[in-house]
Formats: sequence, C-alpha cells, structure tokens
Amino acid sequence: MIKGIIFDLDDTLTVHEKIYNIEYINIAKKISEKIIDKNTLELIIDKIDKIGSKKYFEKYLDAKFGGRDILWGDTGGLGEVNGYISSNYNEIRSQIWKEISKIILESNSINIPEISNKYIHNMWSGIKAFDDVLPVLLKLKKFKLAVLTNGMAIHQRRKLAKSGLLYFFSGKNREILTSSEIKFGKPHSHGFKFIINKLNLSTNEVIMVGDRPEGDIFGANKLGIKSVFINRENEVIKNEQYYPTYEINSLIELPTIISKINS
Repeated sequence: MIKGIIFDLDDTLTVHEKIYNIEYINIAKKISEKIIDKNTLELIIDKIDKIGSKKYFEKYLDAKFGGRDILWGDTGGLGEVNGYISSNYNEIRSQIWKEISKIILESNSINIPEISNKYIHNMWSGIKAFDDVLPVLLKLKKFKLAVLTNGMAIHQRRKLAKSGLLYFFSGKNREILTSSEIKFGKPHSHGFKFIINKLNLSTNEVIMVGDRPEGDIFGANKLGIKSVFINRENEVIKNEQYYPTYEINSLIELPTIISKINS
C-alpha cells in the first residue's frame, strides 16, 4: 500500500527548464544587438557548464548541479557543498558572465553586477507551479509527502515558497531534501533512502514522481520503488533501465494511479 509520495521539484512541480534559454536570450539582448542563434546559445550553455560545473565544481559533480544553478541560485545552508558555494559564488558568477560577454560582444566590457542581478531577478520572476499541481497536492494531503531534488538547499526551498508549495511539504510527515545537503544527486540511492527512513516507510510504501527518466525514475527503479514518469513534453524513453512503472502527461492522473495500487 502506498503511504508516501516523493516528488521531484524542477519541471515536475515547478516550471524550470524553459525559463533558462529565454533568459539567456533576454540578457544577451540587453548587452548586444547581436542575434542569438541556436549555435550561439549552445556556446553560452557550454561555457556555463565548463566554468560553473567542471572548473569550479569539479569535486562536487555527484551533487548533480552546477554552473546554471549557481549563476542565479541562493547560497547557504548546512553541509560541505553549501559552504563551498557560499564562499565562491561571486567569483563563479563573475567568471561566467565575463566569458558569456566574450561570446556575445567579443569583449568583456559589461557591468557584471548589473547583468548578474538582472538575470537573477528575471529567473525568479518565472518560477511558478504548473497548473495541475495545487489541485493534486490538496487531494494527497493525507499521504506522507516529500521533495527530493537536485539543487542547492536554500535555493530549492525558496522555489517551493515562491510557487506556493512550501506548505504541503512542511511539518509532520513531510520532508525536503536537496542534493547539496547530502553531496549526491539522483539517481544515487542515498537521498531516496534518507527520505524513506525519515518518513518511517518501506520501499514498497512509497512512490516516486518525476520528469527525469535518468534520475528520478532510474533512481527509484534501482531500489524497487514504484515510479511515475510525468511526461509533459512527450519524451520517448529509449533506455529500458529508465522505464517507469507508470507514465502520465498530467499530475491530475496521479491520485487515480495511487487509488488503483491501494485498492
């Protein structure tokens, strides 16, 4: 019987991926009249990854986040990773924006603090819950609920607050865990085991809901946890290790699936 539900956060409960590219383009327009085509956008993303993830964050790659998150994320929180980010985020952001400006302007003559702050403001203004989330969470309040998300501690919690979802994951029989707190992101088993233990459940009493087959679904499958792939973009899964127990296009379908399992 299902007694607890573990949710991914980004692009499962809150809009996330789409706003990245939009804001890279918006910021590029602010500092240059150059048209940002697909190739230029890919160069920007690659540079962010090489600096923010591989250069500054190399020893913490198992935490499963990096340059893009650090560029606009809130820093702070408990643990080694959060302490490292808090000590280095200004340097990381500055270096990333210098390199992006070289791609766009072929120079680094931009006001980095102004651009950085504008980007952060724009990104936060785009954070919201999907329309199908609140109605479903209201139906599922009687279950033990958790969020297991790859990302920074304070940053991910602020997303929950900004989107109006923090209430559902606060208090008794609730848990929020980020990869920065445990140094390992999904599909690593540590986060799943931690939450199951905190909620006093077994693997056959929880179900994992997420949008990333290679992380959310695979991580659950490895532990024998039932998995639900929320496929908002009609993605085709080619690796059978990532096949979910269930697949849905909207979170509205989740309560029915749980009812069938429990009947």
